[in-house]
Amino acid sequence: MSQTQQGSTDERGSDSQWSLYVKDGVLVAEFPEGMPAERSEYEKVNRRFEELAAQPHVHAHLSWLKMDSALNADVFEKAQEAATMGREYDITKWVMVSEGIKSMALRSKINDIPDVETTTANTYEEGMEWARR
Repeated sequence: MSQTQQGSTDERGSDSQWSLYVKDGVLVAEFPEGMPAERSEYEKVNRRFEELAAQPHVHAHLSWLKMDSALNADVFEKAQEAATMGREYDITKWVMVSEGIKSMALRSKINDIPDVETTTANTYEEGMEWARR
């Protein structure tokens, strides 16, 4: 585990394919192109998510999907699992960040999570602004 310049804890997955950290009370999950689809990798992400979500100052979750390729059903399913899991830690706001057409596709997929306020954003900055409110 290392300290990032933002002063938040950061952990990366295999070959630095993903990163989870807390910034300004928002649990940020970055998933770049080439995110491994193995179950073991998602289990690592989930363990790290639970560690960070348990921090008392965390109130929102931002999933940043940096993938250029089309998003498959597994991505939506895993993201929704994280949003649902966040409720156990009183995280009731979730924003998914992805550029362009993917953002519109995401909007139609994430609105049916009970007791979680959801939205999408085209940029990290836009997503963080919403999540901090």
